[in-house]
Amino acid sequence: MAARILAALCLALGLVGCSSSPRSPEEALTQLIEGAVAGRATADQYQNVDPVDEATVAQFVYVEEWLDVNGEAVVDVRPGAVPSEGSFRFTRSADGRATYLISYGWPGPRVLSRVLRPAPGSKIMLLGWSDLLLWEQRGEVCVIETPREMADEENHPCKQAFVFKVESPR
Repeated sequence: MAARILAALCLALGLVGCSSSPRSPEEALTQLIEGAVAGRATADQYQNVDPVDEATVAQFVYVEEWLDVNGEAVVDVRPGAVPSEGSFRFTRSADGRATYLISYGWPGPRVLSRVLRPAPGSKIMLLGWSDLLLWEQRGEVCVIETPREMADEENHPCKQAFVFKVESPR
């Protein structure tokens, strides 16, 4: 029974090669993000399942809530040119216009990335937040200012991993 639940959860989360059951909702989300970064994300990867135990239901709901805000960063995406930088993971949209920086944990007042190099005129936003973010390229480092309101954890648009979308100008 547990193996069937694991297989259903792995299928639902698109976790190709998932060999061990996520022990927590946070681990299930991490596996989903890492799968997308590794290029295992397809348009139909996240399918409805019927979880039968409380732990699986909790994982499913946790991941579903995160996907409601950030799904575009992990569904039908390609790996970033550089897949990771510290606690950051990178994916890009299938059309190449958007790059997603996925930050494990809240990055604080600024995101500092040597990997991210937005083109002049790019728009940067935090998924789940309506306003564009201020950013600048300072030599080798891209600096993104996070919303001041996000200093308070209860204002975060989601838990665990936060997505910054960099949209290139047309």
